[in-house]
Amino acid sequence: MKNTIKLLIAFISFLTLSCSEDVETKIAGEKATGITLLAPTSSFNLVLDGAKLNDLATTFVWNDASNSAAGTTVNYTIEVAKSGTNFAAPVALGTPTTSLFKDVTVGTLDAVAKTLGLPSLVESAIDVRIKSSAGVSNVFTLKVTPYQPNWGIIGSATPKGWDASTDMTYNATTGTYSISLGLTTGELKFRLDNSWATNYGDDGNNLSLELAGSNIGVTAGDYTITANFTTKTYTITRLTNAWGIIGDATPTGWGADTLMDYNPTTQKYSITVKMKAGEFKFRLNRDWGTNYGDTGNNLSLDSGGDNIAIKNAGNYYITADFNGLNYTIKQL
Repeated sequence: MKNTIKLLIAFISFLTLSCSEDVETKIAGEKATGITLLAPTSSFNLVLDGAKLNDLATTFVWNDASNSAAGTTVNYTIEVAKSGTNFAAPVALGTPTTSLFKDVTVGTLDAVAKTLGLPSLVESAIDVRIKSSAGVSNVFTLKVTPYQPNWGIIGSATPKGWDASTDMTYNATTGTYSISLGLTTGELKFRLDNSWATNYGDDGNNLSLELAGSNIGVTAGDYTITANFTTKTYTITRLTNAWGIIGDATPTGWGADTLMDYNPTTQKYSITVKMKAGEFKFRLNRDWGTNYGDTGNNLSLDSGGDNIAIKNAGNYYITADFNGLNYTIKQL
């Protein structure tokens, strides 16, 4: 009886071992026939820098058990999608390659991130994989922070002349860039990242932007300039009433005004600005003859009223209605 039990145990053990070996062999076989993405892995996290668009961001490396020799006729494409979308709408990262690796620049990675609709200056997750005619690889999830293009104006009409760009401010809500400032009689153009590589002018003097187009002529005065580099349009509005903010909380302190943007449709003023801890007031045409503060700290504007306190340094969006005598202030 004991021998029978021993034989039965041995037989069961043999079956178990055989099944385990079959499973392991099957798994190994499945791995041997697919593409495996090796790098970058899900630990990848990069803030994309607009000043380093031509620099190497990362190198994608993979192997293919059915095509171990690089340089064959097999084409591989790096596919990228918003994380969690199961590649419902993938975007190709660069052109296909027959190699088992591909270098990717900061600019290429940023362009794909923007194509996917990822917001600038916000960390977002993307899924990546390798695809060929035979199938797809495993997936890694990377984190990237797209950069915010820095558009500015340059020219003889601007404060810095033709030597350097004067930065515009980006409005994420409208997707436009704007600036309010005093201009001298002269000309200007729009320029990306303080470089002539990408610049816009206006060939037809019709408020449309053309790549490397003609200089835009202006006469001396205060202006709000708004540009949409997606639709390739711009507006330039002369300010009869140049409202600005002034105070030790503002970029120019108590010595000069930082002008606000004027919207002729709403007849309201606004500004997105980096503020320090301190105080500020609203002032008309760079003169103390007409200025507003907030005596009751209730978002109403009072002529000659108390300074408005900024407790915490940071970026703020400030609007003002000088007809309704109220304002809003929001830290971004």
